[in-house]
Amino acid sequence: MKKVREKTFSSQTLSPPIILTLSIEEIEMLEKYREQIDAFGYEIEPFGGKEYAVTAIPADFTGIDTKTMFLEMLDDFANINENDSPNAIMEKVASMSCKAAIKGNQHISRPEAERLIDELLELENPYNCPHGRPTIISMTKYEIEKKFKRIV
Repeated sequence: MKKVREKTFSSQTLSPPIILTLSIEEIEMLEKYREQIDAFGYEIEPFGGKEYAVTAIPADFTGIDTKTMFLEMLDDFANINENDSPNAIMEKVASMSCKAAIKGNQHISRPEAERLIDELLELENPYNCPHGRPTIISMTKYEIEKKFKRIV
C-alpha cells in the first residue's frame, strides 16, 4: 500500500508475455484506468484486435495466477463508483496484495520465513493486512498455559 501511495511500484518483465483476449467492457476499464494500472507495475500493449500482451507485472506479485488476478482487477474496476474512485482503487490494490500473499498451506524455507518477518516488522503497520486482518497476535503466558491445559 505504501508503494502505491508513493508511486514506487516496480515491474518484473515477463518472457513470454501473457496474451489476453479482453471483452469490450474489460478494454474500456483498461483504457479508463490505464494510468493506475501502469502505476501498479503492469505493462500492457495492444496485440491486435481484442488481444493485449501483458509484458510486465508488479514485481511483488510473482508466483501467482497473474492472468486471473489481472482480469479480476479489470472486472472490479467496472464496479467502481466515480465518486469514490481513489479509495476503490486502493481497495483493489489491497485485494491484489492479499491474493499474492503466502497462504496457510504454502511451504517456505526458514530463510524465506525470516526475511518475510523482517519485511513485516519494517512496515508502517505490521499488525494488520491492508484489509485489517491481524498479522501478529500476542498471548500471555497464562493464555498459552490455558490453551495447553496446564491450568484450569
